Amino acid sequence: MYNHQEPDAPVGAVISNNPVVNLTATFASASFLAGLFLCFADAHSKTIRRYSVQSVGLGAAWIAFAMAAWILALLAAFIPFVGGALAAVFYIICGAGTLVYAVTRVKMMFSAYRGLAYVLPVIGETLRRFE
Repeated sequence: MYNHQEPDAPVGAVISNNPVVNLTATFASASFLAGLFLCFADAHSKTIRRYSVQSVGLGAAWIAFAMAAWILALLAAFIPFVGGALAAVFYIICGAGTLVYAVTRVKMMFSAYRGLAYVLPVIGETLRRFE
């Protein structure tokens, strides 16, 4: 029932033909919490494991980025004269990061639904050892 192909498939290669595995991997890609749950709950499918680990990594990176931008905006607000403008720039950066996060998550979901191998652009290779 599960697909036990190697996780080292090149990006874009078909790693799963099972619709249940593909749908579960799509669910794992949909949110941080679903990925975290499936990272521990499903030990059978390497495809689901791949997408759940990347989902957790993407969510953790986004939370760290958003918190850093938010804290910098709060600290910048205390700077006289230019603090408000600098805080607005940090909020815009946080919004742009959120947009990149959402687009990356949707790309990951489409790849999972089609059963294709996908590695996150920046943090994907680091996360490969946890698959």
